[in-house]
Amino acid sequence: MQELDPDETGRDAETVHRDKSGRKVDLAAKRAEEARARREQMEREEKKMEWGKGLVQRQEQEDRKRRELEEQHKPLARYADDKELNEELKERTLWNDPAAFFLTSASKKKSKGPKRPTYQGHWPPNRFNIPPGYRWDGVDRSNGFEKEYFLRQNSRTALKAEAYAWSAEDM
Repeated sequence: MQELDPDETGRDAETVHRDKSGRKVDLAAKRAEEARARREQMEREEKKMEWGKGLVQRQEQEDRKRRELEEQHKPLARYADDKELNEELKERTLWNDPAAFFLTSASKKKSKGPKRPTYQGHWPPNRFNIPPGYRWDGVDRSNGFEKEYFLRQNSRTALKAEAYAWSAEDM
């Protein structure tokens, strides 16, 4: 066997790859085609991700990066005469600030994100203080459990108050 010509025996010959119909397949071209398809898929996914992010979110991210870069260049110790620090502290709103009531109109205009619509009007109370959806038509379709629950709760507290009044009457 070893004396025969390698062309006749097929020794050291390249493997011939064929498709389902029996035609020869060029592996280099097939790999290049797969790489191109992968690249196109990645580009499509990147575009999809780009469109999936909103303009406002992208702008906020850029602002955050810019602020972080600015913070890197500031000194670690900042003093009372630092203008940027003073402006930053003035912009902050404190929960116990008595003058914050007068400044709320300016801060309400800067509300972040879209506001969800809410039901405008009165609704029957419930145990968890959950407001109805904004499309509620005002008709109470419950089985009356919540109403009975609150009646029992109110009668119990009234009975306790009356019992206390009777017990403290002699004093």
